Parts: sequence; structure tokens; C-alpha cells
Amino acid sequence: MHKHLLVLGAAALLTACGSGDDYSAPPMPPAPAPAPAPADPPQPGSQVPSSAAASASAATAFVRSSAASSSEAAEPLELGEAQLASSDSTEPEEP
Repeated sequence: MHKHLLVLGAAALLTACGSGDDYSAPPMPPAPAPAPAPADPPQPGSQVPSSAAASASAATAFVRSSAASSSEAAEPLELGEAQLASSDSTEPEEP
């Protein structure tokens, strides 16, 4: 008998707590800010940075960083119509 009264009392308390019309949902959080533009945007249609087309040292740095970060599981690098800078007057850099 006490068990039935306890269940009825709990049910009465629960129904009395949840049906208010004055509830309003919390405000939505603001949308996240868009990602900043990369400091060195890629050349159109490729993943090669624009700086790699501007100077031979930047092209060498790009190739070295690409080679160092590659793995068998990595996605292929999109080259498109990108061109790397070259120079006839500078000496080759030592690895």
C-alpha cells in the first residue's frame, strides 16, 4: 500500500513540475567566425602556395616540407597548372 502511495506521490510531483508555458529555449550561440584566409594562398586549381611561384627558395621550402610530411596513406597533392619558381643565378641549397 505504501508503495502505491509513494508511486502516486512521485507521479503527482513530476507532472506538476513540467508543464509551464512561460519556458523559452536558451538563445542560440553565435555562429563561429569564418576561418581566416591562409597567409600564403594556393595557386588557382592547386595546393601549391603562391610563394612557391614567386621565388626559388620558397619553391625549395615547399618541396622539402611536402616531402617531409608525406606518407603512404596521405592524399595526393593537387598540382593542377601550378608552376614552381626557378633561378639561373642562385646557387643550389644544401639539404
